Amino acid sequence: MGKKIIFSTGGTGGHILPTIHLMDHFFERGYEVLLVTDYRGKKFIENISKFRSYEISADTPTNKSIFKKIFSFFSIFFSIFKSIRIIRKEKPDLIFGAGGYVSFPISFASKFFGLPLVIYESNSVMGRANKFLLLFSKKVFLAREILINFPKKYENITHIVGPILDKKIINYKESKIINEKHDFSILILGGSQGAEIFGEVIPKTINKLKEKNFNIEVMQQCTKNQIGEIKKFYEKNNIKNYVFEFDKNILNLMTSSNLAITRCGATTTAELVQTQTPFIGVPLPNSIDSHQYFNAKYYESRSCCWILQQKHLNEENLYNLIVETIKNKNKLEIIRENMKKNCKSDVFNKIENKIKEIIQK
Repeated sequence: MGKKIIFSTGGTGGHILPTIHLMDHFFERGYEVLLVTDYRGKKFIENISKFRSYEISADTPTNKSIFKKIFSFFSIFFSIFKSIRIIRKEKPDLIFGAGGYVSFPISFASKFFGLPLVIYESNSVMGRANKFLLLFSKKVFLAREILINFPKKYENITHIVGPILDKKIINYKESKIINEKHDFSILILGGSQGAEIFGEVIPKTINKLKEKNFNIEVMQQCTKNQIGEIKKFYEKNNIKNYVFEFDKNILNLMTSSNLAITRCGATTTAELVQTQTPFIGVPLPNSIDSHQYFNAKYYESRSCCWILQQKHLNEENLYNLIVETIKNKNKLEIIRENMKKNCKSDVFNKIENKIKEIIQK
């Protein structure tokens, strides 16, 4: 058996799915890999028999009442002790922290054993757990430049490797599907948690476009409790639609879309850029340290998207912006070309080579 790496992350799909893709890569290269995660992360990995996992409890202590903060600190404290037991049992060669507070306990515990720790930040703002773990890290991997508050003293151990995505998306070659379609196809992505406001505003906007004789096809992600209502609305108004909570074939959806309207998680925005799918980014307004806004800002500054703040998300503003994109096909092509310039393709090998250097020392 090869070297053993413990990966740790949790929470939403934006943290978990890239970690699973990276674990897959190392597993294929002969490494033994396992995951330390929370109950939410367990749901993503429970059907992947080749990966072992441990469940811990660790919650963010930020933006909470004093009692919930105390509970969160106790949860993290006990998870550190559980992580110590995991390390003693598994005897890994390296710990890989992939972001989120769930990654903190075992990453912190690695220092009691002199184990090398590397961390990965997918957002354009350093996560709070990762920011603290900089103190103990051998290497820091970034998906993209950190736009604010990155301590310069850690630049010598920092490597911009690109976003960790499904290899099918990383290796995507431009498709001609969208050029052959008569309808203008719009993909709506609300993140793994859905976005209820999208379900309130977007269907009415799509219907207004149809009433103005635009040929529209819509593929909309929404929360489970919204699926029936939204699908019924589209069917009633004779709008071509596919309404879903989760779809594993996200590559097919993106490559058959002319435009996306999306939350601005790090993974989703990177996938849209990698597949050259122009998008309107609607950042989650209460995301920690406004990281969704800065994720979108990173790509907007490179002319890869539009940003529409949620406070301005209404039927009129969204309608005008979509009409602008439909009528200005040249603008869409320019955005796709800009996206090509921002694609990354060698992230897995870059990370593996740096980790090899650390383990072999």
